[in-house]
Amino acid sequence: MRKRKNLYTHFFLSLTTIAVCSVLVLAVAIFFWYRNITINNVNKANQSVLLNTETVFMNYKEIVQNYTMDFYANPNINALMMSGDNGWSDQLYSALSQIRGALVVNQYLENAYIFGIDKPVAMFENMPLSPASKEELFRRVRDSRIVESPFLWHAKQNNGTPVTLMTVFYNDRAFDSSGYYGAVAITVNLSKLQNNLFSQEDSDSTHYKVLDAGGAVLMHSPGGGALETDLLEQIVAPGKEQGSFVLKGSGEPQLITYVHSAKDNLWFLSETPYQDSIRDISSARNLMIALCLALTVAAAATAYLISRRIYQPIGRIFGNIANISGNENALKGGDYNTVSQELESIGERLAQLRKENSDSALMRWLLAPRGSSGHSGEPVQLPVAGGSYCVCVLSMHAGEPGGDLQAACEELLGRIDLAFAEWAEIRTFRPHQHTAVLIVSELNPGCLGDYALFCSHWEKLELASSASSLQYALGISTLTDDSALLKQKYDEAAECQRYVKFHQHRQVIFADDIIHLNSSPVQASTMEPVLQAVRLQHQSDHIRQAVERLLAVACSYRAEPAAVLVAKLALELSRTAEVKADMRDFGFLDYYQHIERIKSYTELRSWLESCCYAARERLVHMDTVQTRSLAGEAIHYISQHYNDPKLSLNALAEKLAISPAYLSRLIADETGSSFPDLVNLQRLEQAQTLLVTELALDIREIAEQVGYNSSTYFTTQFKKRYGVTPSKWRMNHILQQQE
Repeated sequence: MRKRKNLYTHFFLSLTTIAVCSVLVLAVAIFFWYRNITINNVNKANQSVLLNTETVFMNYKEIVQNYTMDFYANPNINALMMSGDNGWSDQLYSALSQIRGALVVNQYLENAYIFGIDKPVAMFENMPLSPASKEELFRRVRDSRIVESPFLWHAKQNNGTPVTLMTVFYNDRAFDSSGYYGAVAITVNLSKLQNNLFSQEDSDSTHYKVLDAGGAVLMHSPGGGALETDLLEQIVAPGKEQGSFVLKGSGEPQLITYVHSAKDNLWFLSETPYQDSIRDISSARNLMIALCLALTVAAAATAYLISRRIYQPIGRIFGNIANISGNENALKGGDYNTVSQELESIGERLAQLRKENSDSALMRWLLAPRGSSGHSGEPVQLPVAGGSYCVCVLSMHAGEPGGDLQAACEELLGRIDLAFAEWAEIRTFRPHQHTAVLIVSELNPGCLGDYALFCSHWEKLELASSASSLQYALGISTLTDDSALLKQKYDEAAECQRYVKFHQHRQVIFADDIIHLNSSPVQASTMEPVLQAVRLQHQSDHIRQAVERLLAVACSYRAEPAAVLVAKLALELSRTAEVKADMRDFGFLDYYQHIERIKSYTELRSWLESCCYAARERLVHMDTVQTRSLAGEAIHYISQHYNDPKLSLNALAEKLAISPAYLSRLIADETGSSFPDLVNLQRLEQAQTLLVTELALDIREIAEQVGYNSSTYFTTQFKKRYGVTPSKWRMNHILQQQE
C-alpha cells in the first residue's frame, strides 16, 4: 500500500512539474513575442508618419520650384533679366505683383530675387539679407545647374544674425557648358515651413526632426529641438535608407525611427520614449502573471485528478443489471465475463434504439421548415457525445443524356462509405433518388482533428469519381462538436453546392473554402474581355477562352455577386447591336433565376457561349448595313463641333440613333482612338494654333474657345500630350521666333 502511495505521489509531481514548466515557457514566449509586435507596430506607425512628412516636404518644394519656373517663363520678367531695365510698365507691374502675391500667400517664402546677367535686377525681401549674402547667392545661382536646385546655405541678415535657408532657383543651365541668361530664386524659411510640416502638440511624447547631412536640426516638431551628439553617426553607420534602433543616451532610452531622402540628402527621424513604445505590454504584465498563476493551479488540480483516476480502484460495473436485462439465469453464477457480455448486449440494443429514433427525428428536423410543427427546435443527439462531425449535401446531375441518377448516387455513396469506414461513422438520408444528406461523425473523439487529412480523403474521392465520369455537386460544412448547430451545418453544406457551377475542375466544395471569398460586387470591367471577344468576328475561339477566364474570376467571389455578374453579362449580350437599346434592367431577374437553376460548370459555360454567339450574329448583321457610314458621320460631326462644351458620347449617339456602346466601338475601329481621346485631340490641335497665332488671348480664353470649361483641366490635358504647359509652349515659340 505504501509503495502504491509513493508511486501515486511521484506521478502527481511529475505531471504537475511538466504542466507548470509548459505554462511558464508559454508565458515567456508570449511576453517576448508580444513585446516585439508592439515595438514593430510603433516603428511602422512612426515610419508612416515620416514618409508622409517627406512627401509633404517634397510637395512644398515642388510648389516653390513651379513658382520659379512660372516666373522665369513670364516674358516681362524674362525681358527684365536680359536687359536689366526695370522701368515702369503695366505688364512688368502685373508680373511683379504675382511674385509679391506668392510671398504673401505662402508665409514660409521669405525672399524672391530676379537675377540679371551680371547682377540682381529686382528683389522682394521679408527677411533682408546682408549685401555679402546677396552677392554669394547671386554667384551660387549663376554658377549652378538647374538640377542643383534647391540647396541649403548659411546666410546673414542685415543685422548680422546668421540664418539657414533653403533656396529654390530656376535658370537655363542644364549642363556645365550651358550659357547663363538670368535666373529667378526664392528662399524658404525652414523655421516657418516646420509649422506646416508638423502639427503635434508640445505634450505629445513622440517628436519629429529633419536633419541635414551634417547632423544639424533644420526643422522639428514642438518640443523636439534637442539632439544627441552622436545620433547621426548611429543612423548612418548601418548604411540603410530607413530603420530603427534604441538610443541609450544620457537621459531616458529613446526608440529612434529614421527615413533618408536620398534626393535632398536629408534625414527624417522620430524619437519615442522606449517606455511608451512598450506601454501596452507593461500594462498587460500583471494580467499575464495572474493568468500564469491561475493556469498553474489549474494544471496542478488536473494532475491530481488524472493521478487519482488512474490509481483509483475500479468500481462495480453492474448493480441491477439482472433487472435491466431480464436474463437472471445468465447472472446467477456471478461470472464477471458473463456479466460483461450481458452488459454489452444491453448497450448494443439501446444504441440501436437510439440510432433509429435519432435517424427519424433528424430527418424530420432537417426537412421541416422553421416554425412548423415538425421543427421542434431541440438539437438532435449525435451518436458520439462530444465528438466532431460535419454535414454533407449531395446532388447528382446527368453527365450524359439518359443516365441513371439513382444508380450513380448509390455508387458514389458506396465509395464515400468505403473511404471513411475506418475512422468515421456516416449516417445517410435520401430525400430524393438523386440527392442525399450525410452526417460524417468521428468514431473516436479526436480522429477528425487532422483537418488536412480529412480534406485529402474527400479530394482523393473526387479524383477517383472524376475518372469514372460521375457528375455531382457535393457541399461539405465545417467541423463542429455542437449538435445544436446541426441545422446551421446543413445550411452551410447546401450553400456550398451553389459554387460548383463556377469551378471547372471541382465537384466538392468545403465551407472553409468559401469563407474568405470576396463578397463585394464584381467590377463591371470584368465583362469587357467577353464583349470584346464577341466583337472579333473572325476569331470564334476567343469567345470560349474569354468565357473561361470570366468564370475563373467569378469563382473567387461569393455565389451571390458571381451570379449577378453572369446575369449582367447575359443581359448585356442580349442588348448588343440593338439600335437605341433600352438601358433598364428588364430581363435581369430571368437571367439570374436561370443561372441559379444551372448545376454544373459545363452547362453554365455552354449557355454563356451560346449567348455570345447569338450576340455576334446580330453584330455581323448590323455591321454590313451601317458601320462605315455611321463612323464617318460621327467623325465629321466631331470635327465641326469639337468646341462645344456639351459635346458627349451619349448626345452624339442619340443624334445618330444608336447606342453609346456601339458608337464608341465604331469610332475606336475607325480611328484607333476612343471618343474622349478623339475630341481631346481635335481641341488640343486647335489650341496649339491659337497659342502661336492669337498672342492677345490668355490661356483661359483659349480653353473656352476650343471647348473646355476649365482652364486647369485644359492645362493638364495639354501637358499630358505635349509634355509642357500651354504657357511654356507659347514662350518656347516666342523665343524661337526671336532667335
